[in-house]
Amino acid sequence: MTTVSQTLANLVHQRTGTRPLDCYQCGRCAAGCPQNVPGEMDISPTRIMRLLQGETAFPEKAVEYARQALTAETPWLCAGCQACTTRCPQGVDIAGAMDVLRQEGLKRRMTATTKRVRDIQALHRTFLNSALRHGRIHELFLVIGYKLRTGHLFQDAALGPAMMAKGKLHLLPGKSADTSRVKTAVERLKTP
Repeated sequence: MTTVSQTLANLVHQRTGTRPLDCYQCGRCAAGCPQNVPGEMDISPTRIMRLLQGETAFPEKAVEYARQALTAETPWLCAGCQACTTRCPQGVDIAGAMDVLRQEGLKRRMTATTKRVRDIQALHRTFLNSALRHGRIHELFLVIGYKLRTGHLFQDAALGPAMMAKGKLHLLPGKSADTSRVKTAVERLKTP
């Protein structure tokens, strides 16, 4: 059984400084979310906050509530635009909670398994690996890495020449930056 100190709500509080229990379910986060449209998110950001609250309020169901929150597509579809957090009258960092859920889902190997979430996770890994290796993102390497990870090799291929002509894709990366600060920041995210 999950103890109070191990709940996702407590992790969100530790990592963001805000408490999901402060949410009073007004729905402003969901109303302002550009991703919360019919056919996109499987559950709304408001419902995610309710699951985090339920995990604390009903310890006998904590494991099931945590599973539902971690395996939802919603945290992976979150664009991190902060619209939900900005609109919250209680100051709850909903976008930060989504970050925590993504990190915990990966850590616990408990995430949504739909194709689009696997694609998002492939982009996440490719982006992070590139940042750690080079200290910056090289768009062409990012696209190639993502395409190889997902198998979408020729999807959007016709866009490449036009992007190169407009100077949006460069064949070679710029000078690499010192990656030690990026690595330190990522390591800090991994540890509570």
